Amino acid sequence: MALESSKVLLPKEVATVVTKRAKDTSTIAALSPSEPQLFIDKDYMVFTGSSEAEVVAEGEQKTSYEEALTPVVGKRFKVVTTTRVSDELTFADDDAKLQIISHIQDDQAAALGRVLDYVVYHGFDPKKKATLAGFEPLSGQAVQVPATDDIVADLDTLAEAVSDEYDITGIALSKKMAAELRKVRVPSTGQRFYPEVPINLQVGTLDGISAATSGTVNGRLITPDTGIKAFLGDFSLIKWGMVRDIWSEIIRYGDPDQIGKDLKAYNQVAYRTEAIYSYAILDPKGLAVLKTPDTTTTTKAGK
Repeated sequence: MALESSKVLLPKEVATVVTKRAKDTSTIAALSPSEPQLFIDKDYMVFTGSSEAEVVAEGEQKTSYEEALTPVVGKRFKVVTTTRVSDELTFADDDAKLQIISHIQDDQAAALGRVLDYVVYHGFDPKKKATLAGFEPLSGQAVQVPATDDIVADLDTLAEAVSDEYDITGIALSKKMAAELRKVRVPSTGQRFYPEVPINLQVGTLDGISAATSGTVNGRLITPDTGIKAFLGDFSLIKWGMVRDIWSEIIRYGDPDQIGKDLKAYNQVAYRTEAIYSYAILDPKGLAVLKTPDTTTTTKAGK
């Protein structure tokens, strides 16, 4: 029986695979210390934990402190990716509905991963290549560190810029910075200063912390060049997840993406995947961003 042009709900175990594949293209997913919680929307009450132990003498009055809970609301955004292909591909899908996944998963899951970084880091729509209204990107909120000609010193400055209230758990590198780090040599021996940066630039660790490399860090699709080289800090402060089931849809008729080409007329079908993300940045000062000086904002580096 031929496949109907209707939505197919991906089973949760399949949806989990899609989410994990997003880690190949999303540095946020790769550096987050815990798996995203699927299908849940969250508001976060930030507990700062400002208490200190008090030394009291016998019979002395004890004091207390007031703790204010700061709400951080998760920001929602819906993502859609649509791929047109020849309708000959549908013959392979007639045996089972889940066969759809084998054709859309690689490309569209990668797009779902990239969009997470583009929205959180840059407040940018990678398909429309436009800034998103109402989104405050991390690149503008994080502690700003201007890059210099000394890339080794820049890493130290990045670490010093992160508030000492937080641990440094990871670094997200642009491909350009990863390439620069790979070229740094020890003058006396000629050995590479950062041997953990492989030739394919897919860094797993750097200076003992988790590292990930992607063109989403500097926003390869953004013009003019953002000048961003790296984000470093406590990536557990970036909370993210999916708040709706992932839907995959096969569309056989019409012009679903409004490009003036009817599917039937061009012997095409369209595969569409939709999801809804939610994210929150609990405290931007727990992260620092390294930028070239002409793109660095006026936010001061410091604790």
